Amino acid sequence: MLKDKNPLDGVIRYIATEGWNDALQARVLAHTAATCEALGVDPASLPTLLEKDVYAMMITVVVEDLMTRPGTDGRTLAEAYLKRHGWKQAGFVRRQIQSLGTSTFGMFVITEADPGVALTLRNLLDPEQTVAPLSRELSRVLPPGTPVGARLMQLDGTTMLGGGILPFEPHMLDEATATVGPEDADLAARVTNFWLLKTIEEQRAGGSATEAAPADEY
Repeated sequence: MLKDKNPLDGVIRYIATEGWNDALQARVLAHTAATCEALGVDPASLPTLLEKDVYAMMITVVVEDLMTRPGTDGRTLAEAYLKRHGWKQAGFVRRQIQSLGTSTFGMFVITEADPGVALTLRNLLDPEQTVAPLSRELSRVLPPGTPVGARLMQLDGTTMLGGGILPFEPHMLDEATATVGPEDADLAARVTNFWLLKTIEEQRAGGSATEAAPADEY
């Protein structure tokens, strides 16, 4: 039985071989085209323009977004993958993929960190809402005050973060909040475009902008 270390490994293979590649490319453009146009950057140059781990994190955000979206048959990518290949995966991985398929993306600010355990996040689009997802790695490296674009999922009754995290510098909080709104129909793409804009701008300025956050285990 195939047991992928990362639940996205099998999904990415499925995208490449089972007719979802065009949908992935469309999502990549949704997440990057506005910024690339604004900065005069060829979207095809992003894999070499960005550091490898930064680009990989962005693609993780895109793939997780695609997993929540219905294909031509009305099933989400997560549903389609599980129907075809779910039997190959361990039960916990199947539940991870199911959880990602129904997950939601949001814009948050870290208010507390319990290193090695969890983060407390305040929802920037609904300031009265706070969540405390398990977060082994991020809770060690992202301090309170850090704005993040993040995906929340419910796994076996526990709130967790998806693998794609877009961190911003604390001084970007007000601008990040002003960039998005609860009416955004494509919030993940809007936040990614803003994150990419700041990443490239500060990279051009020689700064240490929005580095990739270490991925948590799901």
